[in-house]
Amino acid sequence: MHDRRDVILTMLDEERGVTAVSMGWLRDQYEPEWIRLSTARVVEIGEWLTQREIRYLPSPLPSRETEEVMLYRPSSLIGTYISAARMEGIFAKHPTTAAYMLGELSKKLERLEAVSDAEH
Repeated sequence: MHDRRDVILTMLDEERGVTAVSMGWLRDQYEPEWIRLSTARVVEIGEWLTQREIRYLPSPLPSRETEEVMLYRPSSLIGTYISAARMEGIFAKHPTTAAYMLGELSKKLERLEAVSDAEH
């Protein structure tokens, strides 16, 4: 059976492991019968996301429906860079590795920017 909450997972996968949504949208996908968010409901949503290996920022999740949050999968390519920047997961005890990865990403982005500038 298709769970309505699968929309959250599908969207994240379609966005290559990172997306931003409003808390109202997240509430509606998680439990459409909820009219408002409460602290307990936000905690429940956060636990559901964490069980599915989805992280979010800000953490803890806000309880205002108009606030936006970023959802990401640490196992995705971009999630690896987010984890490195936040010194989380495997990077928590390896700042040198995190800095190296982020430095290499910065070099690649600078090369792409130079190519783009040269084309225009």
